[in-house]
Amino acid sequence: MANYSELSDLELLNNFQSGNTDGFVQLYDRYWLPSVIHANNMVRDQNLAEDIVQEVFTWIFKFASKLVITTSFKSYLYTSVRNGVFNAIRLNKSKVNYLDSIAKFSPSTYNAADQDLHLKELIAIVEAAIDHLPPKTREVFIMSRKQHLSYKEIGEILGISENTVDTQIRRALKILRSNRDINGYVLLIAMQLFR
Repeated sequence: MANYSELSDLELLNNFQSGNTDGFVQLYDRYWLPSVIHANNMVRDQNLAEDIVQEVFTWIFKFASKLVITTSFKSYLYTSVRNGVFNAIRLNKSKVNYLDSIAKFSPSTYNAADQDLHLKELIAIVEAAIDHLPPKTREVFIMSRKQHLSYKEIGEILGISENTVDTQIRRALKILRSNRDINGYVLLIAMQLFR
């Protein structure tokens, strides 16, 4: 049995890509804490930093067989964490802007708790509609809107052309717009929150 702690990051990744989860576990153990510290230095919120790193590792676990890393694993991971931080900041800014715009057009009795509840309801409606997209369309849409991958990156991971990715995104948006529970305003707000 191999001593995984002595293997390089690349060897561990190759091991995991070949189907042995021990390689992933070792990478996770090796980089979990440094990645959380890296994220926390940017967001100054331990829980948020842990959530961001967990999302990155979950994504790596899910798509490891399709990953092509041209730099070191450590560089790839830290870049992914940094991008996760930027996405979290952008999402938070979108939420704040959305809540501010509601407050401007709402009666003064409309409080923050109501705003948060309304926002959660809007997101839940769109999330439910996304869950009902055809599987391939849903996968491409989530990679684009939630993981913020470019069409080129999605195409490389899934082994499809950028045109096919574009077609799937257009199909997803068409289906979402035709959903009777989602009006254009709700879809627009939700797409801002997923950016």
